[in-house]
Amino acid sequence: MSDRIIQSQTPQVLVVEDDRGVTRMLGFALREAGFQVLLAASGQEALFLLESRPMDAVVLDLGLPDGQGGVVLDWLRRHQESNGGPPWVVMSALDRHEATQRYGPIGGRFLAKPFDPWELARLLNSILGL
Repeated sequence: MSDRIIQSQTPQVLVVEDDRGVTRMLGFALREAGFQVLLAASGQEALFLLESRPMDAVVLDLGLPDGQGGVVLDWLRRHQESNGGPPWVVMSALDRHEATQRYGPIGGRFLAKPFDPWELARLLNSILGL
Protein backbone atom coordinates (compact mmCIF):
# COMPACT_ATOMS: atom_id res chain seq x y z
CA MET A 1 0.00 0.00 0.00
CA SER A 2 1.41 3.42 -0.89
CA ASP A 3 2.13 6.20 1.60
CA ARG A 4 -0.47 8.35 -0.17
CA ILE A 5 -3.28 5.98 0.74
CA ILE A 6 -2.12 5.63 4.34
CA GLN A 7 -2.19 9.42 4.74
CA SER A 8 -5.75 9.71 3.46
CA GLN A 9 -8.84 7.86 4.66
CA THR A 10 -10.58 8.43 1.35
CA PRO A 11 -8.43 7.78 -1.73
CA GLN A 12 -8.18 10.79 -4.04
CA VAL A 13 -8.64 10.05 -7.72
CA LEU A 14 -8.07 12.62 -10.45
CA VAL A 15 -10.36 12.07 -13.44
CA VAL A 16 -9.07 13.83 -16.56
CA GLU A 17 -11.94 13.88 -19.06
CA ASP A 18 -13.49 16.61 -21.22
CA ASP A 19 -16.88 15.00 -21.92
CA ARG A 20 -19.31 16.25 -19.26
CA GLY A 21 -21.58 13.21 -19.53
CA VAL A 22 -18.69 10.81 -19.03
CA THR A 23 -17.33 12.95 -16.19
CA ARG A 24 -20.72 12.96 -14.45
CA MET A 25 -21.10 9.19 -14.83
CA LEU A 26 -17.56 8.41 -13.62
CA GLY A 27 -17.76 10.92 -10.78
CA PHE A 28 -20.99 9.37 -9.53
CA ALA A 29 -19.73 5.79 -9.71
CA LEU A 30 -16.37 6.57 -8.08
CA ARG A 31 -17.91 8.63 -5.28
CA GLU A 32 -20.42 5.84 -4.61
CA ALA A 33 -17.47 3.42 -4.49
CA GLY A 34 -15.84 5.53 -1.77
CA PHE A 35 -13.37 7.70 -3.67
CA GLN A 36 -12.83 11.43 -3.42
CA VAL A 37 -12.97 12.60 -7.04
CA LEU A 38 -11.19 15.62 -8.47
CA LEU A 39 -11.98 16.59 -12.05
CA ALA A 40 -9.91 18.15 -14.80
CA ALA A 41 -11.28 18.88 -18.28
CA SER A 42 -7.90 19.58 -19.91
CA GLY A 43 -4.31 18.46 -19.74
CA GLN A 44 -3.25 21.85 -18.44
CA GLU A 45 -5.75 21.65 -15.57
CA ALA A 46 -4.66 18.07 -14.81
CA LEU A 47 -0.98 19.04 -14.63
CA PHE A 48 -1.80 21.92 -12.29
CA LEU A 49 -3.67 19.56 -9.94
CA LEU A 50 -0.97 16.88 -10.13
CA GLU A 51 1.72 19.42 -9.25
CA SER A 52 -0.29 20.95 -6.41
CA ARG A 53 -1.45 17.91 -4.42
CA PRO A 54 -0.79 14.21 -4.06
CA MET A 55 -3.18 11.86 -5.83
CA ASP A 56 -3.74 8.22 -5.06
CA ALA A 57 -4.63 7.43 -8.69
CA VAL A 58 -5.32 9.12 -12.03
CA VAL A 59 -7.89 8.23 -14.67
CA LEU A 60 -6.76 9.81 -17.95
CA ASP A 61 -8.59 10.28 -21.23
CA LEU A 62 -5.94 10.62 -23.93
CA GLY A 63 -8.17 12.53 -26.37
CA LEU A 64 -8.33 15.90 -24.63
CA PRO A 65 -9.36 19.04 -26.53
CA ASP A 66 -6.09 20.81 -25.69
CA GLY A 67 -4.16 17.87 -27.16
CA GLN A 68 -2.32 17.33 -23.87
CA GLY A 69 -3.36 13.78 -23.02
CA GLY A 70 0.08 12.57 -24.09
CA VAL A 71 1.76 15.30 -22.04
CA VAL A 72 -0.10 14.19 -18.91
CA LEU A 73 0.80 10.56 -19.66
CA ASP A 74 4.47 11.56 -19.97
CA TRP A 75 4.24 13.38 -16.61
CA LEU A 76 2.79 10.25 -15.00
CA ARG A 77 5.52 8.06 -16.50
CA ARG A 78 8.31 10.38 -15.31
CA HIS A 79 6.93 10.64 -11.79
CA GLN A 80 6.34 6.90 -11.55
CA GLU A 81 9.98 6.28 -12.43
CA SER A 82 11.46 9.04 -10.26
CA ASN A 83 9.40 9.02 -7.07
CA GLY A 84 6.64 6.44 -7.17
CA GLY A 85 3.98 8.76 -8.57
CA PRO A 86 0.34 7.72 -8.64
CA PRO A 87 -0.83 4.70 -10.60
CA TRP A 88 -3.04 5.49 -13.57
CA VAL A 89 -5.75 4.11 -15.79
CA VAL A 90 -5.85 5.29 -19.38
CA MET A 91 -9.24 5.43 -21.08
CA SER A 92 -9.58 6.08 -24.76
CA ALA A 93 -11.87 5.70 -27.75
CA LEU A 94 -8.79 4.22 -29.44
CA ASP A 95 -7.97 0.59 -28.80
CA ARG A 96 -4.81 -0.15 -26.82
CA HIS A 97 -2.73 -0.88 -29.93
CA GLU A 98 -3.70 2.42 -31.60
CA ALA A 99 -3.16 4.35 -28.36
CA THR A 100 0.27 2.77 -27.93
CA GLN A 101 1.24 3.66 -31.50
CA ARG A 102 0.16 7.26 -30.98
CA TYR A 103 1.31 7.87 -27.38
CA GLY A 104 4.01 5.27 -26.76
CA PRO A 105 3.81 2.57 -24.09
CA ILE A 106 0.68 3.18 -22.04
CA GLY A 107 1.84 1.46 -18.88
CA GLY A 108 -0.69 1.27 -16.12
CA ARG A 109 -4.13 -0.06 -17.01
CA PHE A 110 -6.19 0.60 -20.12
CA LEU A 111 -9.96 0.78 -20.67
CA ALA A 112 -11.41 1.19 -24.14
CA LYS A 113 -14.47 3.44 -24.30
CA PRO A 114 -17.27 2.78 -23.76
CA PHE A 115 -16.89 0.85 -20.52
CA ASP A 116 -18.88 0.23 -17.36
CA PRO A 117 -17.98 2.88 -14.73
CA TRP A 118 -18.30 0.25 -12.02
CA GLU A 119 -15.56 -1.71 -13.82
CA LEU A 120 -13.33 1.34 -13.34
CA ALA A 121 -14.21 1.50 -9.63
CA ARG A 122 -13.33 -2.21 -9.23
CA LEU A 123 -10.08 -1.69 -11.13
CA LEU A 124 -9.08 1.26 -8.92
CA ASN A 125 -9.90 -0.74 -5.79
CA SER A 126 -7.64 -3.50 -7.09
CA ILE A 127 -4.81 -1.16 -8.06
CA LEU A 128 -4.90 0.58 -4.68
CA GLY A 129 -5.29 -2.61 -2.69
CA LEU A 130 -8.62 -1.62 -1.19
